[in-house]
Amino acid sequence: MKIGIIGAGRMGQALAGLFTRAGHDVILSNSRGPESLADIVDEFNGHCSAGTVQEAVDSTDLVFLATPWGKTAAAVSVVENWNGKIVVDTTNNRTAPGPQGVIDIGGRISSEMVAEYIPGARVVKALNITPIHIMATTLAAGADPQHAVYVAGDDDDAKKLVTDLLATIGGVAIDTGDLHTGGALQGMGGALPGDMEMLSVPAAEAKLAAAKS
Repeated sequence: MKIGIIGAGRMGQALAGLFTRAGHDVILSNSRGPESLADIVDEFNGHCSAGTVQEAVDSTDLVFLATPWGKTAAAVSVVENWNGKIVVDTTNNRTAPGPQGVIDIGGRISSEMVAEYIPGARVVKALNITPIHIMATTLAAGADPQHAVYVAGDDDDAKKLVTDLLATIGGVAIDTGDLHTGGALQGMGGALPGDMEMLSVPAAEAKLAAAKS
């Protein structure tokens, strides 16, 4: 699969490492342009190239959004047409770990805000709950799927493609519902964040059932 990543910080680089080790091709992009990424992409076994944000969208099967919350709207604004594109939203409305780092968005659901930034895209919320360093070291390319990854979205086909992709890096998708309901559960202040580890499938399913009860 060919994967675009918008954002080349800790999350973007962690995703690039996971996907390239699983044999996927990645286009990594950021706001500063491909030239700023030359040293970074060299680390990923020839499966990663640098591109513009537009190239990361136009030339791939799906796109991961891995930007800081405050830069997300500007990062995606350079793309003229999102129609039908599958976009995996890994962002959170926060600036730092802990309650003090949460950005007040007036009770709105962050992924619904992201969907408004990229009209026409098929948004799937995923990989936003586990701290980056734990996620990156726990998920392993080629491993038997055993680590739960919550996903939410309104488009079943989009969620299926993301589910299949996660399986290639050792993840099992646990569907939390549509972008409104599931996005709220996965978002800051929702019932699902808070564990400092990736949960097993039974543990994640039990936590989701408790959150919905």
